[in-house]
Amino acid sequence: MAFVKTMPKKRKGNSSRSRRVNPVIAVVFVCATLLVVMVVALVAVKSAVEGWLKGDEFRDLLVQKAGVALKAEIEMPEMTWQGSEVYADIFEAKGYEDAAFSLLGLDGVRANFGGIQEQTVIIPEMTVNRLNIVFSEEKKKRPSGGGDSEVIVSGPSLPNFLQQFVPNRVDLEEIRVATASVIVEDKPSNTRPFELSGVRGKFNPDFETGVWEVKGTGGKLRLPDQPELRIKDLSMRWQTTELYIDRCALGIYDEGYIDGSGEISFAEEGNFDFNLDISSIDVDELLEAEWKDRIGGIIEGPVKITGRPGDFVYEGTINVADAVVQNIPVLTVIAKYTRNDQFEYLNLSQAKTDFKSDGEIVGLRNLVMQADGLVRVEGDIDLQGEQIAGILQVGVTPGTLRWIPGASQVVFVEKRDGFLWAPMTISGTLSEPKEDLSGRLIAAAGEAILKQLPEGLLNEAQKFLDPSADSLDPGSIINQGKDLLDSLSPFLKGF
Repeated sequence: MAFVKTMPKKRKGNSSRSRRVNPVIAVVFVCATLLVVMVVALVAVKSAVEGWLKGDEFRDLLVQKAGVALKAEIEMPEMTWQGSEVYADIFEAKGYEDAAFSLLGLDGVRANFGGIQEQTVIIPEMTVNRLNIVFSEEKKKRPSGGGDSEVIVSGPSLPNFLQQFVPNRVDLEEIRVATASVIVEDKPSNTRPFELSGVRGKFNPDFETGVWEVKGTGGKLRLPDQPELRIKDLSMRWQTTELYIDRCALGIYDEGYIDGSGEISFAEEGNFDFNLDISSIDVDELLEAEWKDRIGGIIEGPVKITGRPGDFVYEGTINVADAVVQNIPVLTVIAKYTRNDQFEYLNLSQAKTDFKSDGEIVGLRNLVMQADGLVRVEGDIDLQGEQIAGILQVGVTPGTLRWIPGASQVVFVEKRDGFLWAPMTISGTLSEPKEDLSGRLIAAAGEAILKQLPEGLLNEAQKFLDPSADSLDPGSIINQGKDLLDSLSPFLKGF
């Protein structure tokens, strides 16, 4: 009997297990597929965004964002890309009526592209060849229907689920400027009450708060009717219509130095408020030629500048260190009659005054000049143009009057603070000042001498002056006989 060998039947269960997909392989496959999709998507996004950045759409976004932030009409014709850098010949913003400035211009703008984060184009640094800011009342009229509402700028063409990666704002971290100028123009008077030029600086703008931080060195500062100032160090903040100067270190004249802070408001007519501390300024730098050989020393002290363009008020306190006074007529007279040459060249231990300059009038108040052991001068003086007027108190030590006949009895009659005091009125002009103390000293000396003359000689003097007079009044003789006093001058000088 023949046997037929039969093959065993395959179990269906084994066939099912052989076709089962390994879960690990499936996960790897899915992840790889997603990774490829993501890479392709990112490449597509990158390519689309780069094309968008280098096209007109991104330039339009910059123009639109800058226009809203600066409240200005923006002009930026084109941008040129070189790798990750973008270059623009000019960027110009003409401020509308509600803008802080009237003109903001940048020449030779170059920016580094730092990538995109959270839909923000990052520009870590921008360099500018020249920056110019002008503040004036002359501004552009905003187009009808215009406002600060943002215009929608189209982004790169991407699927909706990738639009979340498209940037919609710009973050500019720092602007470095080779040379910058800030000008304030007063159109009615056609003047520039504030002009900062040639400054090398760094700007840190914050478009969210509208605050621009500025730090600079070098350059010059010009104020009306003031000497040119050299910028040593500058730190300030600009926000809308306010310019806050946190610190400015300035050089003036040859060795002078100014350290100050303040605020400039550009709202309405504008307002200035500066606090300055000046030092190391040679008095000769401030004096007219005819006074340079009369007063010397080094000026220091606080000065405050307030007011609006064209109408500034200067006030403060001036101290003069190492002060010297010489060739002053009244002091020359005192030196001759006291036989003390120290009065002709006074080294002052104290020289200071409060001052206020408002328009053409300069007022000196609480003026004090003192040479220890000799003289002290106190009082007030007003200057208007070349005219000078003032009332001073002149105090001298008692011992110095012993050689001036009648001085302590007639002229220096007030005793105070160790000095004998006499009033002195100043008038005339700065080039030819006049005072009345010298004449009173001569009159007092003449009167004292006449009182000591023998009665017969006094009678002859009376007849010479006024033959019709009956009484012998020395005061009358002095008032009527200036010619006689002049004739007595050689005698008085040797007294």
